[in-house]
Amino acid sequence: MRAAFASVLLSASVLFAQQPLDELEVDWSLQTPMREGQTRDDWRRDMLARRRARLAKTAAFASRWAYCRHYVMGGSHYAYTEALSDARSERTYLPIGSSLCLAEYAPDGLWKETVLLQSKDGCFRDVDVSPDGTRLLYSFKASDRGDDFHLYEMTLADRKVRQLTAGAGIADYEGCYLPDGRILFNSTRCMQIVDCWWTEVSNLYRCEADGSNIVRITYDQVHDNYPALTPDGRVFYTRWEYNGRSQMFPQPLFGMNPDGTGQRAVYGANSWFPTTILHARGVEGSPLFFGIASGHHCLQTGELMRFDPREGREEAQGAWQLAPLRKTQARRVDADGQEGRVAMYPYPVDEREVVLSHLPQGWRRSKENRPLYRDHRAPFALYWTDVDGNRELLVAQRGKVPCGRPVPVRARKLPNRPSVRPDESAKTGVFAVRDVYVGDSMKGVPRGTVKSLRVVALDFRPAGIGQNANGGPGGGGLSCTPPAVGQGTWGVKRVLGEVPVAADGSVAFEAPVRTPVYFQLLDAKGRMVQTMRSWTLLQPGETASCIGCHESANLAPDFRASVRLDPRRVSEAAAGSRSLPKVSGNAKGFSFLREVQPILERRCVACHSPVKNPKIPDLTRAGVDDRSSLRRWTKSYLALTHAKRRGDESTSWSGAPDHGMVNWISTGSVPTPLPPLTRGSRTSLLFTRKLDKGHAPGLTDAELRTLACWVDLEVPFCGDYEEANLWNADQCRRWREGVEKRRRDATAAEK
Repeated sequence: MRAAFASVLLSASVLFAQQPLDELEVDWSLQTPMREGQTRDDWRRDMLARRRARLAKTAAFASRWAYCRHYVMGGSHYAYTEALSDARSERTYLPIGSSLCLAEYAPDGLWKETVLLQSKDGCFRDVDVSPDGTRLLYSFKASDRGDDFHLYEMTLADRKVRQLTAGAGIADYEGCYLPDGRILFNSTRCMQIVDCWWTEVSNLYRCEADGSNIVRITYDQVHDNYPALTPDGRVFYTRWEYNGRSQMFPQPLFGMNPDGTGQRAVYGANSWFPTTILHARGVEGSPLFFGIASGHHCLQTGELMRFDPREGREEAQGAWQLAPLRKTQARRVDADGQEGRVAMYPYPVDEREVVLSHLPQGWRRSKENRPLYRDHRAPFALYWTDVDGNRELLVAQRGKVPCGRPVPVRARKLPNRPSVRPDESAKTGVFAVRDVYVGDSMKGVPRGTVKSLRVVALDFRPAGIGQNANGGPGGGGLSCTPPAVGQGTWGVKRVLGEVPVAADGSVAFEAPVRTPVYFQLLDAKGRMVQTMRSWTLLQPGETASCIGCHESANLAPDFRASVRLDPRRVSEAAAGSRSLPKVSGNAKGFSFLREVQPILERRCVACHSPVKNPKIPDLTRAGVDDRSSLRRWTKSYLALTHAKRRGDESTSWSGAPDHGMVNWISTGSVPTPLPPLTRGSRTSLLFTRKLDKGHAPGLTDAELRTLACWVDLEVPFCGDYEEANLWNADQCRRWREGVEKRRRDATAAEK
């Protein structure tokens, strides 16, 4: 792979020539019409003078900008940009030519492009500039099947290049420099498959300046995208998530400290709108940020917007449209932001001006006048624009290759946010909640209702085998390697334990680090009062805190201080104890066959069997093969979930979450918070009308709690992804390959 890149360097060595933006390429259609009696030469001079005035602040901010020319990123979904050489399914890679470039401001107001590196078959992407302005970090893939994206660094003074990361079948991309000299980047090293498709997942990793000591930073369900350092020293990134809700809309903007602590939502975590926030960048000296309001099934493009989180962090509360600057209206659109002007990669100069990749004329239109918003060759060029819609072309599209992410080449001071962690190798951290009754998601719940907090860990799939379908008000989609019947849980879940909640609503406990977990609030019977439909994570030694349950994010503790909090000052439950309660990270996944079926056989099967009474639900463990899901369900499981086939015998079984008998939270549910006490075991007729009325004599409290837990975990069947499978030899081999690749890549990263 290094040899392949060396050939690119040699072929590009003659390309260090500057190409000026010709006056004719200036977008004259944007200029003021000629006055009566004005000559064309005078008019041009006036327009160029206005251009120089408009660009004066940008030129002072940075007279040189780095960027890459490449095809427009994305696939059937905005996040699918890995283009792995060994991709199992979807891969989008267009060898239309690519280059690493510099654009430099000239006194005449025009800009000159310098091509630093160029490749006919490869792709350069994701350029970033070192804090001292002397080096460029970027990702490069030399060919379609013979190479993968990896990180490289160029020293601008002599244009020497060194490769930082490597590995066949691994994509490392979207890198950014951190204040301490290390590098944060996106990578497929986690070896996960998207829950609702067959595409490899990328999460965030960190490495040393030379590419060594690779450490995983996020442990997320599906894709993280576009990490970018903010002017105040945080990291913004887009996190796609859908634990306990539809996969269509929750693609919020997240933030964290550079070391990975304090991972929490910045905007849109519980919203229909924006469908996705991409390419977010903070404004220097301001709480505002610019980003792209984009969609789900589209490329990484959309509408340029400005956000003010002080006004709110959900829906359109803090969202402003541009040209002219105005408050926007929330909307529910899958491929959002694809009408009219479309943009990518904004870099703010200040609160009013940005440099970005822009397609001001919008997408080409179909015969039905619909935007053709998956055009990877669309002529995106670099523009300056302001919030009023004034714009100037900086670098035109050349050779039919669009312009990508622009970043200023300048020295800048990066504020560091050091974390106070007692032991980097610590296996645990602490979660602390001040009052679980605070927040919109607990409105109307009487104090004293909540007695404990359940901690649930999520396990993610390394390969996609078999499928069923989900649907609901939040949208529909398939579930690959499904651990439950259709409409059941997206993923395997492990109950790590329950911890007591004090009378004042406070709770603090010790939990395993680098493990994605979410919380459920339980009443005295162990039944769900409210649940998270997201997840959170601890880094080694971290203490993470919140005020309550979906309280306003503007009231929550600053995540910069999350590692310094003393949980005993937060939690009445912990104040009088020597040690915090702990939950274990070694719990097995919740399995219907292991946890629920034995209860049914002890208490129910004596009556609920076809031998005794064929007219009532069959609660035996008799197997039912599902050739779509490639699972062997049991008749008891299908009966309790009121499952039906979606078509003929070749189609999958789908459960009925809205059936009052079980009433679990559907995987197709809305992205917005659900009211408390409305779903799950507390409202399930199975309990309120049957089990609580003595329908199954002899049920113990522990058994009732187990049955309630099953409902509240969204009716899982499998305790791991291999359980009850109907895979053939080839599918088993594919699974083992995924598991082995995950193990190998994780081991390599740890070294």
